[in-house]
Amino acid sequence: MVQLSPARLWVLLASEADRAVVFRRGPSRWTRLYLWNTQTDHFTPGSWFRGQLYPWMSDLSPDGEHLLYMARNESPEQMSAAYRTFGTEVRSWTALSQPPSVRALGLWNASDGWSGGGVFDGNRKVTVNHARPEQQRLRPPGFEVLLAPPQPAKTLLTSLKRTGWRLTREPEGWGRSGEAQKRQLELRFSSPLYPYSAAYRWLGEPDIPEVQDATWADFDRRGELLLAGAGRLFRVRQGEVRELIDLNPDQPRRRERSP
Repeated sequence: MVQLSPARLWVLLASEADRAVVFRRGPSRWTRLYLWNTQTDHFTPGSWFRGQLYPWMSDLSPDGEHLLYMARNESPEQMSAAYRTFGTEVRSWTALSQPPSVRALGLWNASDGWSGGGVFDGNRKVTVNHARPEQQRLRPPGFEVLLAPPQPAKTLLTSLKRTGWRLTREPEGWGRSGEAQKRQLELRFSSPLYPYSAAYRWLGEPDIPEVQDATWADFDRRGELLLAGAGRLFRVRQGEVRELIDLNPDQPRRRERSP
């Protein structure tokens, strides 16, 4: 029996609602989204995406209703479909969706190698890292869209600040390291497009050893610690680490396609 590597997890928290989006990557060419109700700890599985999603170039609206994400898929099937639809090459793109689906309500071509990603400036207002109007392929109805020169690091830093992190050392440029702190959590990160790296340290008492092995960690809106590691999600309540869900057994079916 082949032993699969643990899934790699990253989470985007909504700043004004008990909602989060989980990015579950693995096998390497597949990523699945889940909608997480952080009040009830109910998980709604969503789209399997064949290709690469970039969580650090993605952002969740404050109310958790919409996701702005960056993606890449260079498969012949996808490239052919994009050309039929848009009449041009689309191998990387920014899209606006309603999680846990990746179905695009808005779409911008990022195949130039420089553009991609963006941030929410409100629940229905986005700034995308696309400087040219012709990069827009699908305008999202009911949204105000602002264009900006590509600023890859802005997406991650904006998301951290909005959800209560204090930057103690801001990266001097894309690919440089930075540090942030939120309550008793310390985060050290580097920010290339992929792979990204994040390391956590627990500053409180008593110690929580699981924090140092976490691939993601944060606090929910009630101040309880949430952790991700080895393909699993955990909640720490009154010093007890409790597993919420194991996402490792969830694997894509061969014929499954992104809806």
